Amino acid sequence: MGMRHGQTRDLLLIRGGTVVTGQASLRVDVLCGGVGEILAVGPDLDIPPSCTVVDAGGLLVMPGGVDPQTGIGADEAGFALTAAALSGGTTTILDTMHPDSGRLDGAWRDWQHAARHAHVDVGLHMALPDSSTAVLRQMDSLVTDQGINAFHLSMPEGLSDRDILKLTSHAANCGALCMIEAQNAQAVAYLRAELDHAGITGGEACLLSAPPQVEAEAVGRAIMLAGLSGGPVHVGPVSTIGATEVLAQARLRGQRVEGHVLAPHLVVDEAVHDPEGDAATDFCITLPPFRDGTHRRALWGGLASGTIGMVASGFRPAGTGGNGVVDGLAQRMRVVWLHGVRAGILTAEEFVAVTSQAAARAFNIYPRKGAIMPGADADIVLWDPDAQETCTSGLYAGITLGGRAVQVIRGGVTVWKDDMPCEGAGYGAYVPCPAFRPRLSERMRMAAHLSMRDDEI
Repeated sequence: MGMRHGQTRDLLLIRGGTVVTGQASLRVDVLCGGVGEILAVGPDLDIPPSCTVVDAGGLLVMPGGVDPQTGIGADEAGFALTAAALSGGTTTILDTMHPDSGRLDGAWRDWQHAARHAHVDVGLHMALPDSSTAVLRQMDSLVTDQGINAFHLSMPEGLSDRDILKLTSHAANCGALCMIEAQNAQAVAYLRAELDHAGITGGEACLLSAPPQVEAEAVGRAIMLAGLSGGPVHVGPVSTIGATEVLAQARLRGQRVEGHVLAPHLVVDEAVHDPEGDAATDFCITLPPFRDGTHRRALWGGLASGTIGMVASGFRPAGTGGNGVVDGLAQRMRVVWLHGVRAGILTAEEFVAVTSQAAARAFNIYPRKGAIMPGADADIVLWDPDAQETCTSGLYAGITLGGRAVQVIRGGVTVWKDDMPCEGAGYGAYVPCPAFRPRLSERMRMAAHLSMRDDEI
């Protein structure tokens, strides 16, 4: 996978549509070319010689979506499924690799080999198994040599508070941040064992073993630990009122914390965990489980207020380990459009922010990704805002989705059009996520420490 898209592209001029970014909506043209970048943005651009003109009349022109959390790992077949992401307007995914052993460098090579089969551009979050000296040393190498600036820490997989303190502190020192999957591991394990003893398994056990309090406590603890170490932190996926409130309180204190929600948690009801229901088992075995409408409304409120910054698919291939859902690459942005924008909760600009720009900013790949401006990658989706469709199968069965990716451009080349992939579209590129500047890391650390002060008498 290349650092960019490599060869020179033909010129492509998108005109007649409304360009929507995270800041504004404007009637301007967009010229793409070079080695896959945006060359110019402005009203009534001249048509250069040998340029293909794309008529975007009646459509919205938006940055390609950035999915901040998938769990494909070193699975070639899983990456082959990412054409579905293109169909939904997503052009970049940030994937998580869970090493089978303590060797992070070997896990990086395995992941890189598999990711060559991706139809989208891909960046990487590396999961950390422990806080040993060897792991800390390999973290440094991944940040400086491989373009990895985020490390995944899983409470459910057994990382202790001591591990989290050491890893968040070390990540901050090398210009990276930690993403903490926050669930109270001991409580979940205890409840799961009790349920097993009672003969309750599958999706029903997933729901009953992770009540909302378990998540809220763990999110608060994760944010507190990161504050003690002085490191910036990203938590998620969040699925409850309590976790949303904890995030809001931390941000009000000035702590540098981001969070994300999975698209299905915004619309899928806890009824999928019903053992008497028709839902396929793989769809409902996930942590966190799906919640009732009260929690879903809080998640939408978190997105509207900026407390929760971004929406992920949480996709993982069927039959693989770890948490996540085996559906949803194509539906992520369509969920947010219909149930967020068309429902009056979000603006079109906020839609771009939560599905693209916020993730690009959080992981330091903005404005290469998540933007429509000269120099940015020419990852663009032409979006029909009025389209609607009710899903008939899978996790989203019976749920209506809105908007449609009419044409998707990745790196200046049309890769999806007329509801099908384009012939000769090729594969995506690896997206290095640069380390945060040392001074920025110092400011993040200072802000985190200050946010932990109790100034009340």
